[in-house]
Amino acid sequence: MSLKNRVAILAGSTGAIAISIVQMLLQENAIIIVLAQSAKDLLWIKQVEKITNGGSIITMLADYPDYYTAEQLADAIVERFGQIDLSIACFESATLNKPLNEVKITEWERTIEQNITAFFVAARLSFMSMKKSTQGMFISIDFTDHTLKRKLAKLTRLSLCMQKEMAKMFFEEIKGTNMEYYHLYVDPKKKKRDKNNYIHPDELGALILDLYDGNTKEKDTLFQWMQNDH
Repeated sequence: MSLKNRVAILAGSTGAIAISIVQMLLQENAIIIVLAQSAKDLLWIKQVEKITNGGSIITMLADYPDYYTAEQLADAIVERFGQIDLSIACFESATLNKPLNEVKITEWERTIEQNITAFFVAARLSFMSMKKSTQGMFISIDFTDHTLKRKLAKLTRLSLCMQKEMAKMFFEEIKGTNMEYYHLYVDPKKKKRDKNNYIHPDELGALILDLYDGNTKEKDTLFQWMQNDH
């Protein structure tokens, strides 16, 4: 399924991985709407358009944890560009590596906003929009190093466990519909020959295009936890 002239939304990270995703989508001649909380980040990612022949980038400022503002923005995007074909959320997870009694309330609030609320808002609004058009794909990306075994990382693991449970709920809700959902774990330390639930950052852009094209051959291990780990 071609992404030519189709609408793709990228919310969250504007780092090197996000740049590589945008480049892949531009090569497919997609219309890419990039949402970020910083004008500086948006200006940086907009530069990618100048070195890629094809596609177009529209940048917008967004406050992810604010659900109602984000809902208005989503409605405006659909009104202006039409149905959303591909929605990608790649929020960089916050980490807490302190004992509970040393964690500031502002640090905990930021962790909840980054790891849970932002993910919830992006997923819910994406699915609501796609339900209206009865089709579309949502991909959420988790960049956290899941090999964290330090004792002081318990709060980080707690918040990510909540995110994982929400991912399962979203996965169950769209079963039997024309919508598709994939939750990807990215691990920079992963070796390309490893067969597990993680993918290397360099493989991310190509994998997203494969998933959108319906090419899931030999990729079952990436999503096995969503179907069997209940």
